[in-house]
This record gives sequence, structure tokens and C-alpha cells, in this order.
Amino acid sequence: MNAKATGELIAACRKALEMSQAELAERIHVTDKAVSRWETGRGMPAIDSLEPLAAALGLSVSELLSGKRLTPEELPAAAGGQIVERMKQSVRRTWMGALGALLAMALLAGVYLGYHYCTTVPFTNEHEANREDLAQKAESYMNQWDRFAPGELSIVDLKRRGDYLAALCVEEDGSGWDLCIYDRDPVFSNRWRANGSLQGVEEGELSSWNFGTPQEAVIVLGGWNLPKEACYYTFENSGITYTGPIRMGYVLEVFVLPDQQGIHAFPRLLDENHRLFEKNSSGDFAAVTPAD
Repeated sequence: MNAKATGELIAACRKALEMSQAELAERIHVTDKAVSRWETGRGMPAIDSLEPLAAALGLSVSELLSGKRLTPEELPAAAGGQIVERMKQSVRRTWMGALGALLAMALLAGVYLGYHYCTTVPFTNEHEANREDLAQKAESYMNQWDRFAPGELSIVDLKRRGDYLAALCVEEDGSGWDLCIYDRDPVFSNRWRANGSLQGVEEGELSSWNFGTPQEAVIVLGGWNLPKEACYYTFENSGITYTGPIRMGYVLEVFVLPDQQGIHAFPRLLDENHRLFEKNSSGDFAAVTPAD
């Protein structure tokens, strides 16, 4: 199809019939501006306008699409060629549409995968972990509260349990301690994302960070520079008492419990005789009621 040739044919037939552009437009229910665009080759009639336009001008649709008058012998061949061309155009449009949809899906998938890759850190075990990258993700996560500049955190210890990873972090000047909790990325199973934190925990105290999922309760314990008398820690969750050792004056532990109802932990310190002790009014640690 040649838009210019079709436009010239429309204009010639209209003038031969002594019709204005407005009269032709009114007869086929379009605007005179549409007729003007057709005649100047700046546009082609829509499919639903072809038959009424051809009838108004005394042409066949084949002649209209060919842009010239056709002899009776030429009409069948022209009609077949136009049908084939229309079919080819339809196939091309279909393929282009499908290709465009595939490209859009590929782009979205790339963005989705790229986001998960760039916001996570690879982790296999505590001994092979890249602690600098983990600390950087911890800083990025905690900087939602404008807490740290790059390089202000370093990781002292790591503890993994199931799909959760805890990092015990110290601030650059050694004055503050923090916990950062990571979970396994749902797209890349060997990569982890920072997804929780306990910031500014007091030195010498044992703290906990707890949350629940529909299947389990997750309890993270963290404490550093604990008093030398502290040999064990203990806490109770849903009527069950948990006790663990304290080594080298700090604790980092992750508990994943099959309990979604009671998600809490208030850890206490125990001495070598499993007696509870805590700070008294003078700031010293002293034994309190023996633990049951």
C-alpha cells in the first residue's frame, strides 16, 4: 500500500464527484480533517472506513488500497496481494507485540534479580564469610535511621541458625555495640539480606531481639563484655526454660523455636552455681533468688 497514491486517488474521485472534503467526511462518518490527512498521504483510512469510503467514491476496496483504478483482470490478483500483505502485516504486528512483551518481561526479571543480588551478601559459613560486605549491608540497613557512615561498623562474631544469621557488631571507636539480623534471600538461596537490628545495646548487659513468622519464633541473644561472674545465661519462652554457656565474656546465639504464640525472651545471667545475679543499686552485680 502506498499512502500517497491512495490519497491522490481519493482526492481525484472526490473531485470528479464534485464533493467537498466535508461532504465526503459526513457521508462516511469521519471528520474532514481525516479526509484531508488521507488525501495528502499523511495517513491511511482505518479498516472500518475502507468499505464505506470505497462505496462513496465508486471504487472497490482493492482499488482504494492499490491507489489506482484496476481493470477487471487486475482486480482478483490485486485483492489477493492485498490480503496477503494484510496477513503479513498482521503476523509482523503479532510477532513485534510478542517480542515487546518478552523484552518487557525480561527487563522486569532483570530488575527484580538485580535488586535481590545487589541488596544481599553471599554467605556459606562463619569461617568463609566476607565480614566487610556483611558489615556494609548492616550499615545500609541501619542507616534508615541515619546511624552510620560507611566503615563505622565491624563484625566481631557471626551465628547462623536455619534461615537466619546474626552478627555481633562493634562501632568504630569501640563505644557502642549492635546486633544485625539477616535472613536468607528468597531468590538466591546462598545470599543473605539485612532485615533487623538491635542498636546501642548497653555494654555488660545481655539483650534479645525477637520476632515471629507463621511457622516459628526467632530469638536472638547478644551481649558483650559481660561481668566475669557470668558463666551462663537463661531465658523462658512459652513455659520452657533455656540455658546456655557464656564464653569469653560475650553471647551471640540464635534460637528458632516451633512456637508462634509466645514470642518473647527476657534473658538473665547466672553465676557458676547457676544463681541469678544482676546489678544492685550501687551498680555492682550480686546474686539474687536462685534459679529453679
